[in-house]
Amino acid sequence: MKRRRKLSHKEGVVEVSDDIVINILHRLPSKSLARFKCVSKCWRKYITDSSLSYSCRSQRWRPQPYLIGFFYQARDTCERSKIQFFFSSEESSLDIDGNFDQSVSFLGRSAYIVASSNGFLLCNRQRVYYVYNPATRQSMALPKTQIGMNDPTIGFICKVDDPNRDVISFTIVRYWILQSNVTIESFSSETNAWIVDNLILNVPLRLYFFVYMKSPSAGVVDGVFFWLDQGPQITVYDSVHKSFWALGFPEDMVATGNYFLGFSGGDFYFALYVKTNITVWQLKSNIRSRDALWVRKYVTDVATTVPFGLTGFLHTEVQNMDIHPASPHIFYLDVKGKVISYDMETDIAELVHDFGEYGWRTKHFKLFSYEWHQWPRGIL
Repeated sequence: MKRRRKLSHKEGVVEVSDDIVINILHRLPSKSLARFKCVSKCWRKYITDSSLSYSCRSQRWRPQPYLIGFFYQARDTCERSKIQFFFSSEESSLDIDGNFDQSVSFLGRSAYIVASSNGFLLCNRQRVYYVYNPATRQSMALPKTQIGMNDPTIGFICKVDDPNRDVISFTIVRYWILQSNVTIESFSSETNAWIVDNLILNVPLRLYFFVYMKSPSAGVVDGVFFWLDQGPQITVYDSVHKSFWALGFPEDMVATGNYFLGFSGGDFYFALYVKTNITVWQLKSNIRSRDALWVRKYVTDVATTVPFGLTGFLHTEVQNMDIHPASPHIFYLDVKGKVISYDMETDIAELVHDFGEYGWRTKHFKLFSYEWHQWPRGIL
């Protein structure tokens, strides 16, 4: 928006653009917004007019995720390192104040990150899960799980149910498969209790755990959780209808290489990395359909683009992939101890972070994206 407004000041006139005013309003809690409707007709329009494309309230409760950076931690059988953080760009570091916790140190060295969702972390310490907001350092310890599953697959989602309350609600789903039997244990912040469901599958399934690469819930839409294992296999749990199944792959999506399933811009994406080639498919079918329809979205050879002397045997060095939460054409690759952002539309690669360690050590690192969401900060 190009319009500027003049504010009277003792030392002169200060010009403030509408974009700056809107950006300020987006960062305020609902109670403050309710009071600030009386400041001016312009502010009232920004806060209450849902038809305005730059409406404060519509932007506030349906924001586009803004990637700030990544938490990471070594998770192997020999060592569990401390939790650390790096910014995805120099500009993103300007949006974080000094209160931001980059180490989650209050839980001690025995804790580890399980998943991340919309600016909140899910951590585990001795079978107790913690939901943590590193921006406010607010944490919530959950009751102990009922079942001691051996490193189960876990999904985690935070969301806003009521825009008039400055709190989020969250759901956690953990599961384990033994042939045709699926044990699902779920937790809701609304009930504050773990609930166990046992499902019987028509077709037996087997889990293939990732040895190095992170395998969290790729995303959750309308109560449907998606996971990827090293089969490759995508498992799906519909928490609304209490059903569980596996999605199939077309032949061209199965090959010897690294796999990744991510959620970006409201859609699911599957990436296959073979040698120096990355192919990305988008899920076009309904999320509750058991007949998956995948459409090829991007095909690229990163060997001609990736800088910093990282080409050559590149296919043996990619340990992690992650996707930008709002821009599905941007991927983050962990290559030889360095994290690179790669834009598949512009064919541009940039160095984001250097771990300063050998690649054989960073292969155990798990990356968890952290998003700035302008959501409420409290935990229900």
